[in-house]
Amino acid sequence: MKLLIKKIFYKIPFEYRLSSIYLVIGVLWILFSDQIALIVAEDEETLNQLQHYKGWFYVVVTAVCLFIFSKIHIRRLRKAKSVAKENEKLKTAFIENISHELRTPMNAIVGFTEIAQTEDTGSKEMKQYLSIILQSSKQLLSIVNDVMDTSLLESGNSFVHNEEFELNEMINGVHDYFSPLMKEDVLLKARIEIPALSIYTDREKLTRVFHNLVNNAIKFTHKGQIEFGYEIEKEDILFFVKDTGIGIRSELHQSIFERFKQAHIELSNRSGGTGLGLSICREILTLLGGKIWLESETGKGANFYFSMPIESIRA
Repeated sequence: MKLLIKKIFYKIPFEYRLSSIYLVIGVLWILFSDQIALIVAEDEETLNQLQHYKGWFYVVVTAVCLFIFSKIHIRRLRKAKSVAKENEKLKTAFIENISHELRTPMNAIVGFTEIAQTEDTGSKEMKQYLSIILQSSKQLLSIVNDVMDTSLLESGNSFVHNEEFELNEMINGVHDYFSPLMKEDVLLKARIEIPALSIYTDREKLTRVFHNLVNNAIKFTHKGQIEFGYEIEKEDILFFVKDTGIGIRSELHQSIFERFKQAHIELSNRSGGTGLGLSICREILTLLGGKIWLESETGKGANFYFSMPIESIRA
């Protein structure tokens, strides 16, 4: 009830709230000040003095109340302005970053398509060009998916569609998708604990989380391995994506999941991507009633873990 009253109160414009408070205090003072004076005063002289000073008392009390109320409101406005400025800065960084990321694969697709159309292109070169075009297309598709997912999640138009599917098949599909994109010195491993495991949850969203986390790991891992999959813990499944990349500073462990924050970090590093991947993962898992967290140190890689309610598990 208190929360409802508070919510309604803050929906009223500030100037109306301020005027209402002033009027309420004034009415209460007019109604009760004389009665209080009569109770307190022992004689007529004391009553006259009280009548003389009660106007000043009202002015002081209302001035203090209005000052406190105005100060709280101004502090809230300044905080909102500061947050808006920060968000504007991060959105600008995001636009700069995504403009760069869209141009890169598009240039590759257009450029190598034009080269492949020349008459003296051999079959070996053609295969190489097609491979580059395919990788660039996947990169471009990933960017478009990030923007679309963010838009749907922000507008509340992203819904849960549960279905029963084979988890290992989905894990292998993620492995097959990213294998052609791996760097020479990085090994991609998929961990599967149970040969046949069917689960009932939202397959598309679970796949999207894995895609974002593995794609993120590829960008920041230049040597070693990336391992992803799941572990069975009693009756629950713990999903993970681990890498041996550059790691993440401890002070960024929470903020890196915020929308546009990663874009600002990646703009400085120029490591590629829209900077929305981790925020999308957190928002998808929140929608599914799950959570995501990480363990990482600078230079020692990053381990991302996530869990979510799964209606049924059948081995």
